[in-house]
Amino acid sequence: MSGRRRTALLLLALAAGPAAAQTDLGGQRIGTSSGTFLKVPVDARTAALAGATSGHVRGPEALFSNPAGLGIENARGVRFSAMEMPTGIPAGGIAVSFPFEPIRGAIGVGMTGLCATMDETDEYHPLGTGREFSYTALSVVLGLSRALTDKLNFGVATKVFREGMGTEVGGPNLTTWLFDAGAIYFVGYRDVRIGLALSNFGPDLTPSGAYTSRRNGTSIDYESFSPPTFFRFSFAGDPISGESWKLVTAIEIGHPADNREALRLGAELDLGRRLFLRSGYDFSADELKMNAGVGVRARFGEQVFNVDYAYAAGDYFGDIHRWTVGCLW
Repeated sequence: MSGRRRTALLLLALAAGPAAAQTDLGGQRIGTSSGTFLKVPVDARTAALAGATSGHVRGPEALFSNPAGLGIENARGVRFSAMEMPTGIPAGGIAVSFPFEPIRGAIGVGMTGLCATMDETDEYHPLGTGREFSYTALSVVLGLSRALTDKLNFGVATKVFREGMGTEVGGPNLTTWLFDAGAIYFVGYRDVRIGLALSNFGPDLTPSGAYTSRRNGTSIDYESFSPPTFFRFSFAGDPISGESWKLVTAIEIGHPADNREALRLGAELDLGRRLFLRSGYDFSADELKMNAGVGVRARFGEQVFNVDYAYAAGDYFGDIHRWTVGCLW
């Protein structure tokens, strides 16, 4: 083999390592952000569509995916959501929205939270010290949307996020603010919409206090981690429909700060605005890829009531069930 050919093969071999690493950049980012509870979809409709709702969302649920959808229903609304995370950890949320004519849009207020309690153990008491500690996460959101034109809605939201990590036994907590923004553009053909959403943008999350070693008494300050910022682009519409039904489909591409790029698909079969059958698939998820759900809608006078259910196949984590009850008037 000539020296020139050996040199070429050596350069190719040296380039192969970095090239392979470039394809796994998402894997290298896993676990590099804090506040990951903010990424968990609490609303049942959003979960059933695998989260592919930034372009086709409306009413109070828009607070948690794309605030631009707050005013699309043009009605007052309230939604209560509840779910059980793996190992029986409860979580839930509430959201309220109402039209606000001075800005030609709507305002919404929402809250989500989670609480888990467990026994304290250490190297000297592997079966427990007799004390309990908890992990808590709470997010309070205030958002507004405005119709810039008859086809373009824009929305922003700010949230206060608080996380407690074993404060009962001397653990840290953190409190910070984060920012969301989004837009929904109506193309004007078959209800086709284009959605853009930026979620959880803000300063690094820094727990308070410091860790003090029980062995030698030294203290170490807690490090800061970036928030779970997520940028999403969605394309949604109803490609086929009949007199009393239509099929809404959505595709969403996302760029999270702490993982590889996301690809999600969702479909919702609307049967006369009374019964909704939903399904979604998250190609980028390691678990909880497959999602499905059903929704029922009933009108009583001026009030419209919704009951939504979502199911996620959790495999090793166990199945996850979500319920949402809402009302528009």
